[in-house]
Order: sequence, then structure tokens, then C-alpha cells
Amino acid sequence: MDEEQNDLWLEEESEENAEEIPWTESILDFADWNQDEDTPVCDEELEEALAEERNAALESELEQDEHPLEAENDIPEDADSAESPISLNTLRQQMDETAVERISLAARTETDFSVVIGEMDRLDRNRERRERYHENLRGDVPLEYKKANYGLVFPEWLNTPEQQLLGKGSFLDLIFDCPYEMHQLTADPFLSKIVERLKDEHKEVLYFLSLQLYSTVKVAVMRGQSDRNIRKLRDTYTRKLQHQLYEHLLRKNSLTLREKEFVALYAASLEQSGKSAAKVKRENKTPPRKKSGLTESEK
Repeated sequence: MDEEQNDLWLEEESEENAEEIPWTESILDFADWNQDEDTPVCDEELEEALAEERNAALESELEQDEHPLEAENDIPEDADSAESPISLNTLRQQMDETAVERISLAARTETDFSVVIGEMDRLDRNRERRERYHENLRGDVPLEYKKANYGLVFPEWLNTPEQQLLGKGSFLDLIFDCPYEMHQLTADPFLSKIVERLKDEHKEVLYFLSLQLYSTVKVAVMRGQSDRNIRKLRDTYTRKLQHQLYEHLLRKNSLTLREKEFVALYAASLEQSGKSAAKVKRENKTPPRKKSGLTESEK
């Protein structure tokens, strides 16, 4: 009777051990877990490539642990002295560098300089190859492979630009993000001054149209005005700012290409329309829409 009970107990224990899942497999199953059950099974080629990258990184770490690079503390203070040990590779590198320096000083013709450039390129290739021995480069596995769904780890509101600035400790852009303090957002003292001198209504329209990129219709609804009135306000402060900027650029000694282009366009508009109506039109970065239907000549 005791032998039969022992046999039953051994059979139950063997069944429990057979059904038991190793802890490594359970961790891998948890890592592969995804909330979306409809997602397809991962490609086997990507799994193999990812495993090869991990093995290569592990082998590199083990090799560096077994043969670490020389630390600065291990290098003697009199490393340049004749008594300090120098490896053959280091000695060969120093000889090559000295030889290239000598032929560069002795070069006189175009052929000599081409030889010097070839030797320098060879030394650069050797140096880059030695540096690549200690680099763990990525393979062909896509960056989005096994990526967590958007908002799965961090909520969506933490990925906004405002929250990212707060996380970095950059509070100035958020403090001055308003129509009446937006002149503090620029480091140019002249631009900051002319924006600060604008009227409050001009500041509000400039802020919502240029910084918040609202449409004139939306700003008109916010301010309880018509779309036409908002466009008139925009033209008014645009002409005022452009004229002050034009006079400021004329007093500068050196101009950028963009500033030179603005000065030329504003001068042409000033001659054509006069001071009261001179204005450089806004850049239209969107391509023109194609005309639909037949033209008048085709009709």
C-alpha cells in the first residue's frame, strides 16, 4: 500500500514539473505581451537579427571586461621617456605620423602634395578602423520593432511640447508665452523693442496669427470682430514693423542674404506705393493649386 502511494506521489510530482514553465520563458512571454490581440506574429527574421545584435553586444562587453583599455591612472607620468614601455603598434603609428609630417614639409609640387594627401587618408582609414573595433553598431532591425503603443507607458498629455519644456527645466518659454510678454521670446533687442511698442490689440492679433497659427476667421470669432477687420489690423502692424525693420537694416554694416532680399523688396515697394502703403508680401510656401476644368482658350 505504501509503495502504491509513493508511485502516485512521484507521478503527480513529475506532472507538476512537466507543466512548470521556466522563469526565463515567463519573462519573455511578458515582454512580448501586447494589448492589441489582432497584431500579427513577429517576423522570425527580425527575431534572429535582434538576437544576433544582443549576442554581439554581449561578446563585446565580455571582451572589454577580459581585456580592458588602459586607464589614465595606469599610464606613467613619464610616458614620453625612453624607459616607459611602448607597444609595437604604438611605435609603428608614431613612425607613420612622423614620416607623413616629414614628406608634407618637403613637398613642393602638385604630385608631392597628392602623395601626402594619400598618406593622410590612409592614416585616417586606419584610425577609423581601430575605432570601429570598440563600437557597437545597430543592425537592420527597425527602431519601431516591439515599440510600445503611443500612450501605453506615458500618457499623451506628457508628450506635449509644454510638458517636455517643463521636464527639461526650461520655464522661460512658458512664462512669456502670452501676447503681452512675447517680445521676451527673442534674443534680438531691436525686434524685442519694436514688438513691445505695439498696441495691445496688435499684439493679440500678431500672437494668435503668427505664433499660435490661428486663422483670421478664428481670431475674428475670439475677438468678436469680422474677418476683414482682423486682416486690416494685420496689414497695419505688418507695414509698421516692416518700415522700422527696413530703417534699422539700412544702418547695419553687414546683412544676411535674407535681410538683403527684404531690403531690396521693400525698397521696390517703397518706390512704387509710397511710405504709407509699402509692404513686403508674406512668403507663400504652399504650391499653387492646379486649375480644374478647361481654360478660356480651350473652351
